Amino acid sequence: MRKLIFGIIVSGIAIYFLQKNFDISEFKRLEGKVNWWVFPLLILSNLWAFVPFSIRWFHLLEKKITFTQSFTTAIIGVGLNMVLPARGGDLVRLLMNKRDSDLPLTHLLSRIFLEKVMDLGAVVVIGAGALFYMGLGQSKNLSLLLISALVILAMLVGLILVKYFLSTLQKLLLGIFSLIGKQSFYETKLDHHLVEFSEFLQGDKLIKPLAYSLPTWIFGYAISYYLAGMLIGMPIRFPEALLFMFLGGMGVAIPSAPSGIGVFHAAIISGFIILGRDPGEGLVYATVVHLTQFLITTFLACFAYLHWRFLHKKML
Repeated sequence: MRKLIFGIIVSGIAIYFLQKNFDISEFKRLEGKVNWWVFPLLILSNLWAFVPFSIRWFHLLEKKITFTQSFTTAIIGVGLNMVLPARGGDLVRLLMNKRDSDLPLTHLLSRIFLEKVMDLGAVVVIGAGALFYMGLGQSKNLSLLLISALVILAMLVGLILVKYFLSTLQKLLLGIFSLIGKQSFYETKLDHHLVEFSEFLQGDKLIKPLAYSLPTWIFGYAISYYLAGMLIGMPIRFPEALLFMFLGGMGVAIPSAPSGIGVFHAAIISGFIILGRDPGEGLVYATVVHLTQFLITTFLACFAYLHWRFLHKKML
């Protein structure tokens, strides 16, 4: 409950500053510019984005579920993330996959943690690459690039520690949690995740999931960002779509109200400012991207859930 309240406050602050600094009349620029023929393509692009995402999850679970189950529950999970606080859709996806596979929940939790690490790494690499490609590595953007580089470095160091220095890391973390009086929490809630995580990092189990991480974002979600610009007659170059995707992804990582309302818009507007474009356009674009993703993913999630229920009724 505290996380939900905190998230609502963060989103409320973001919305307050947005409405204070931007005129609602900005949306008048959409009059007569909406290309409705793009909307079906936008639906297909959102659906297509789940393909590499689901293949990666299929391999992360070492094929203990079918691709159909992975695809269906991925859509449900992302759709529910739009309406549930604290990424609640991911938890629902894990519970559904547990029912499909009988895998222990601790095993599934370690895999979704690894999935989030891959997503974060992919988004940061894409964002930094887009900045350099568009020649935006000037001093005013160095802080963004520095943060990106530090995030990548921290993840690499973390993976190396878990893979090659597990026992040392366990002792270090146990000592830290003991100092703050949380030894029991570490031993019962975290230690087994480290062990499973380390075991998964051995051998070639990681190669295939990693290989699908960049395609998930570049050929999946980024296409939706590109098409959203076409939908409202606002030309967006594909490298710009990659940058907006990076900023939007980092924005919704901030604890906020369900679906990242407010903080997502602020993140996209910052991208327009970086590109030297009208921030008013950025508000319109961010609102359209957010609204279309919300409508499409929740709509797809409803159908996916009905399909999942139908399959389980047939199995009874």
